[in-house]
Amino acid sequence: MNFLPDLSFQRLLYQFCAAIVVLTAHGFFLALAARLLGNRGPQYDGRLALNPFRHAEPVGALVMIATQLGWVRPLALDPDVLVGKRIGPLLVTLCALAGSLALGWCCWQLRPVVFFSLGGGSGSTTLIGLLETTARASLAFVLINLIPVLPLSAGHLWLGIAPPVGAVMNRYRLPIALGLALAIVLGRGPFVRGLVLGPLAGFFG
Repeated sequence: MNFLPDLSFQRLLYQFCAAIVVLTAHGFFLALAARLLGNRGPQYDGRLALNPFRHAEPVGALVMIATQLGWVRPLALDPDVLVGKRIGPLLVTLCALAGSLALGWCCWQLRPVVFFSLGGGSGSTTLIGLLETTARASLAFVLINLIPVLPLSAGHLWLGIAPPVGAVMNRYRLPIALGLALAIVLGRGPFVRGLVLGPLAGFFG
């Protein structure tokens, strides 16, 4: 039984490139939001950089390449120095997710610009395909990361409102990540059609 999508080499290459862009951008947006809201820790940890190796979490990256649903390595946030204190981690997450959503929207809007600038040649077709894949991966990434569990981005809220819960999730992050990966792969068909493709059609229609 095939639980993964049928990926041609071209589709796999597109999704690999899209995963690098989305994961790097979202990790950077998280660190930037934390810095702007008063927490310098992620900057000192090297997360305020456009380096995919600083942000990628292996399981989340592999799942994203295969399914467009993934996650980055969580930040070490200190709610006491964040604006909003206990809700500070949630604000960081919402700002970063908004940035990732804006990235996807911009990629989608660039398609006609590329087409009219470069014409309908193979280079244009490839670039448009990359933009479309990145746009769809951005929205899929945002949707899955609204689930409030670490290592997903919305799981950062526990670091503010219930630190012991956040500490437990962080301690068992690898088993949780493997469970998420298994759930996404096994439920990819109905999950992606219901939760992801519906909003995708409305957002990019």
